[in-house]
Amino acid sequence: MNRRSFLKSAGMSACLSGIAGSRPIFSQVPRVLPLKAIAEREGRLVGVFAGAYLKFMPAQADIIAAEFSLIGDGNDLKFSDRLRPTPDTFNFVPGDWTLDWARSHGLLFRGHCLVWWNALPRWFQSYVTAKNARQVMSDHISTVVKHYAGRVYSWDVINEAIYHDNRPDGLRRKPWLDFIGPDYIDIAFHTAAAADPKARLVLNECYIEHNTPSEIGRRASFLCLATRLKKDGVPVTAVGIQSHLRGNTPVDEAGMLTFLKQVQDLGLEIMITEFDVDDVGVPSSMIDQVVAQKYRRYLDLVGPFASLIAFQQLEDNPNVPRRPDGTVSRPSLFDVNGQRKASYNAVATALQDLPPLRGFGPPRPRSR
Repeated sequence: MNRRSFLKSAGMSACLSGIAGSRPIFSQVPRVLPLKAIAEREGRLVGVFAGAYLKFMPAQADIIAAEFSLIGDGNDLKFSDRLRPTPDTFNFVPGDWTLDWARSHGLLFRGHCLVWWNALPRWFQSYVTAKNARQVMSDHISTVVKHYAGRVYSWDVINEAIYHDNRPDGLRRKPWLDFIGPDYIDIAFHTAAAADPKARLVLNECYIEHNTPSEIGRRASFLCLATRLKKDGVPVTAVGIQSHLRGNTPVDEAGMLTFLKQVQDLGLEIMITEFDVDDVGVPSSMIDQVVAQKYRRYLDLVGPFASLIAFQQLEDNPNVPRRPDGTVSRPSLFDVNGQRKASYNAVATALQDLPPLRGFGPPRPRSR
């Protein structure tokens, strides 16, 4: 996803001064405890995106098995070329491998994602029309969810349904709404529930966290959608907040707190599903401090409501385009050598300080 450039000096000072009044970033965290053990003491899960590439990355696989209680499959199960090479075929090999790996290591598994506007297969544009879109979507959901029924902790059923497309309800038009209408969301959840009644079914959304007009508006539309779905008896289990944070833009703490309480009042579970903090424009000498502070403050705010805290990626990636100053971007909990960073310590401290989760206690992963 696109990131905005980081504000310089004045903006950075404001960011740091705002954090200065919160609790200490780090406290004494028992180093013998991995993140999952800290989180599970208060009834939470911690997860990270992964995939079948783990078979070629044993060091990363070992870290995930040791530190996390859940993995989300980032690319193997999207409605994309990888899973749907043709309109009539499904390639479950990568997803099957990832799920088997998770289960063999005692980790729970999240499926991502059944219906999205992006990353669609190459054949989609020429094959799908208003006449067959409902059948194509329903068949896809039913086939995929039934294939993994009873083995998946949760599915992101609808991903990023909200956009500024000049509709009063805030719904994104292309492609599913234009083909089917706004009830495509209802259809998707009912189809997924019929295919696996035991899986948690998530309405997942991006960019609702910050104190900007666009994100405040998206948050309001997202809440209206969740409220409408609950009122209409649509089997939504949870709201997923992606939580792609930008260091230069303040989180709307008051607005988010109100939103979280409203979602909780609907009886919906709350999950942090794609957590990361960008370091765009942050001076190289301040990256680790700023990213860690953002992780800590956000978990202080949202963590008390969240049953799952899942991170976008495990470690910093030296292969992505470097920052303008030539350094590797450092948004993750582990560095390029798999070593814990300041952001890891900030997260561990925040997890340790969270209150017990009320209402939605996730099951503990199976023992290895």
